[in-house]
Amino acid sequence: MKIPKLLLGAALIFWGWQTGLWFFALPMAIILECSHFWSLRWDLSNNDLLNIAKLSFTIALIFIVYLLIANQSIYFIYTFLKWLPIIVFPLLAAQKYSTQENIEIPSDFFILNKILKIEAKHFILNLSYPYFVLCILSASAANTQNISFYLGMFVLSALAFWFVRSKRYSPAIWLCFILTAGSVGFIGQIGLHQLHLSLEENVVNWLSNNNGQEVDTFKKKTDIGEIGILKQSNNIIFRVASETPNNFPLLLREATYNKYQSGLWSAVNPNFTPIKSEDNGTTWILGEKPKNSSQVTISATLNDGQGFLKLADGTFQIDQLPVSNMEKSQYGAVKVEGKVEPISYQIQFNQNFSFDSPPTADDLQIANKEKSVLKQIISQLDIQGKPPEEILKRVEIFFRQNFTYSLNLAGKDNYSTPLSTFLLKTRSGHCEYFATATTLLLRSVGIPSRYAVGYSVHEFSPLENQYLVRSRHAHAWSLVYLKGRWQAVDTTPADWTSIEAANVSQWSFITDLWSLLSFKVSGGLRYLIEKFNYWWLILFLVLILMRQFVGKKPMRRLSTQQIVTQPITKYDIIGNDSEFYLIEKKLTELGLVRHPSESLKNWVKRLKQENQTSVLIDDLTFVIELHYLYRFDPQGINEDKRTQLKSAAQLWLEKYSNSN
Repeated sequence: MKIPKLLLGAALIFWGWQTGLWFFALPMAIILECSHFWSLRWDLSNNDLLNIAKLSFTIALIFIVYLLIANQSIYFIYTFLKWLPIIVFPLLAAQKYSTQENIEIPSDFFILNKILKIEAKHFILNLSYPYFVLCILSASAANTQNISFYLGMFVLSALAFWFVRSKRYSPAIWLCFILTAGSVGFIGQIGLHQLHLSLEENVVNWLSNNNGQEVDTFKKKTDIGEIGILKQSNNIIFRVASETPNNFPLLLREATYNKYQSGLWSAVNPNFTPIKSEDNGTTWILGEKPKNSSQVTISATLNDGQGFLKLADGTFQIDQLPVSNMEKSQYGAVKVEGKVEPISYQIQFNQNFSFDSPPTADDLQIANKEKSVLKQIISQLDIQGKPPEEILKRVEIFFRQNFTYSLNLAGKDNYSTPLSTFLLKTRSGHCEYFATATTLLLRSVGIPSRYAVGYSVHEFSPLENQYLVRSRHAHAWSLVYLKGRWQAVDTTPADWTSIEAANVSQWSFITDLWSLLSFKVSGGLRYLIEKFNYWWLILFLVLILMRQFVGKKPMRRLSTQQIVTQPITKYDIIGNDSEFYLIEKKLTELGLVRHPSESLKNWVKRLKQENQTSVLIDDLTFVIELHYLYRFDPQGINEDKRTQLKSAAQLWLEKYSNSN
């Protein structure tokens, strides 16, 4: 069935509007719609069209691999969907401007017979309506937050249904039905949208193995008081290269919190303020430049186009970061928005400086439930009224000599808080216990303190000549305000890194090698795109693939007259001399015309349903089966069956030669 004029063009315009890809949508729409008004066609054989299909399929595979390497996130699916109309476009354009209105796809094309479990030797496909649906599906991947997508989808769908509607009903009745369906669908899509958001969040968390990359700068739920074993991932999530190894940051912070209540840390009034980039668009100034500084390069990935930067204390400048937006909270968290792709940025820092906001009353706040146990520990350590340096020294010794690191979560008893159980009974836990206890202990003796989360940088890879930071390297520590600046204090036992490393699977090197390969390939592609023009790279790739799949047989352009006079039964493939084409010609003379997109079996089935001359049609079943064997069987047919086809066709023609 032919698609109405302008419908495909409207679908492409809608796709370009929703995705912002106007630069592609407009010329693509013009090219497709001009096929209705330009009568010249290319004489492409079915094999030519199949080669173009292989080209599109190969480009799609390469694009998927690139997105997997570049994004390392489930969100690559949305990017792939948005660009899919461009990938399929060459095949549709070839079909539109060829003498063949359909593509005959053999069942062994890309093992479709195994995937689709089809029994036929081939099937006929017209891409017009599938491409129309694809444009709407790709437009949905843009995730617009307004009603425009639903309205556009409804109008386009209504137009498509209008041209194939049953003529038994009046246009007014049909219009009432379609408006009712659209109204019900709009109500339903609101509920589906909420379900989609919930499923997306859960699926993304599951696929990312809860690796801790998602940070909420307003609150942080800890595992204090939980029961079981703290599960951790060995995935590499970013890399750190240093040009000043003598002054390397051991801790990279993402967020800071200043209020604790029942296992939940929160940030009171983080007050994010926008940061403007320098003229080059990739340099961002966070504070005044000190006399001495160090520099490291961090290679990471933005999830869904946004995230929080991993920064060393005292970071005053960020370079080579091409993001569109940056905001900084008063507690040092830096949030950015940009493309969903790997980023590699340089930070300049001096850890003797601090650019976080000065302490407030919130930095001395302690929950009432924790005051009694903290008072008991303070009395035991005899640190009340002591100098801050002495207090810090005694607290660090206290945790180092009396506590152990463990990923086993012992929970709490019914009569005390998780922190009380940790300080007085179990004296064993992970970094969240130590950071929380240290922060609240120091507050109890009047030292402003905050709770910081981020990553520990300690695993050096000689193979890559840089540091690897894994999901299990996520860490928590205290920030203490001393001598006019915030300083990191980490009381977690130093052996925590070796304890966690001991639990890693011996096969983890396989995932490490894949991560290294992905990192190198994405870096190489990013270099090529930046060094050379992006479109020249795509053109180079397309030329290589076209050389591989297309072009061994030259194509010739036909005139309008040639198209009209050329018999529709002429095929430049095996079986073009089948006697069945004489029968088809006879039926056409009788007024029983086969539609261009209609297979022989569907044609015969339709004629029966329309109560045409049943005798003429019933006698064709055997002839069609022999014709299919001769025309489409890759192995061909033997002499006996070939003779049967000739005889059966001749008998039919003699029997009905005088039919009216």
